[in-house]
Amino acid sequence: MKKSIATILSSVLLLTFSGCEGKNFNLPTLDMPDLTIPSFDLSKKQLDRNLPRVENVKIMSSLSQVALEWKPLRNRQIAGYRILRSDGKGGFKLIQVINDPYVSHYTDENLNQATYNKYLVSAYTSDGRVSIPTPIKVPQTNKKIEAVPFVTAVSGLPNRIKVLWRIHPDLRVSAYVIQKADASSKKWETIATVDKRLSVEYIDNAVKPGITYNYRVSAKTADGVFSRPSKVVTGTTKLLPAPITGVMATTNLAKKIDIIWKESDTVDKAQYRVYASDFADGLYSLIAKTKATHYTDRFDQDGATRFYRITVVDADGLESTKQLKPTRGRTLGYLKAPNITAAKIVNNTVELKWSKTDPRTVSYTIYKKYWDGWQAKKIKIVNFKGTTFVDNKIKPDITYTYYVIGVDKNGIVSDQSRSVNLKVEGMAKKSSWF
Repeated sequence: MKKSIATILSSVLLLTFSGCEGKNFNLPTLDMPDLTIPSFDLSKKQLDRNLPRVENVKIMSSLSQVALEWKPLRNRQIAGYRILRSDGKGGFKLIQVINDPYVSHYTDENLNQATYNKYLVSAYTSDGRVSIPTPIKVPQTNKKIEAVPFVTAVSGLPNRIKVLWRIHPDLRVSAYVIQKADASSKKWETIATVDKRLSVEYIDNAVKPGITYNYRVSAKTADGVFSRPSKVVTGTTKLLPAPITGVMATTNLAKKIDIIWKESDTVDKAQYRVYASDFADGLYSLIAKTKATHYTDRFDQDGATRFYRITVVDADGLESTKQLKPTRGRTLGYLKAPNITAAKIVNNTVELKWSKTDPRTVSYTIYKKYWDGWQAKKIKIVNFKGTTFVDNKIKPDITYTYYVIGVDKNGIVSDQSRSVNLKVEGMAKKSSWF
């Protein structure tokens, strides 16, 4: 019996559509969802030819929607309606069951009319019987959306690429979708939707300097239909200025380091930036901005070491990369301490001798310390030019301590020499040699 019913229904459908050939509407869309609605299973339904059929079906369609309207069936047996849609493979799938006999409208959305252009509408009863389906074919009333007629990309901009297009002539267009791909990749990514039909530009800031990107634009209607993508255009961002070369730093100046470098070839250079760190692989901080090709870094201490990296910045604020290897600079360090070679008392006079150990030394400072009763005394003799010092201002039975410091022309001093102790005992003629 079931097999007979299926055969009858198949014959009805064949007779209904034998004179209708499907047409390819060729309406491209983007991101069409897969249909997962189960197919209509005739083996589980009873076809009742005596049930009233759905009649007077009216159709209204757009690029992605189809609205069906019919005259409700005033029959107490009718429990509702079943809507089937062509699956593009010669069959139909059940897409909606309407459980109310008074409903007389249904709208099918997110469609590609190139495939889904036929419907079947039937009434059903609560005990599983269905009426003979009423076939509906959606007429082709809408032209496809053409591609955006003109697209270009503006190159040479700093950290951005400007995409321009011409206003789409189709009044159904309400937005534009911009897609982007790396020049070496075929993977397209949607980066923006411009929601105004009369808008004609988009600026892409998610770019890197000196890199080329591909772009294409699609038009979009208010009901979600997309045109095919435009032609592919390319844009390249402005290059960073070339790195600075020829960086040098002094190591022989007192309390300062002079840094010099070669002038940049960047035509629109605006300034140079000087970065410094106390360690070669440390964190570099910006210490100066200058238009000159040199900079003086000043210090309060001697023997200071610093590392430098230099960049150039153009008129658009693009900054060159820093040098991989930093440049080391150093201020003049401390002098080598003088070397005391002899210390003795001759004829109740102290005689102190030392040797010059650093060629930068131009004078010496001599220190003399002793106790006068309960009071500590310290005497400083500065700008002493020789290497032999004679002191006759001494008293018996007092221990005197002497040491010497070297001084260069910049006032930089050495560490102190070793200390020597001498004592006059009753003014006797004694000597001590070291």
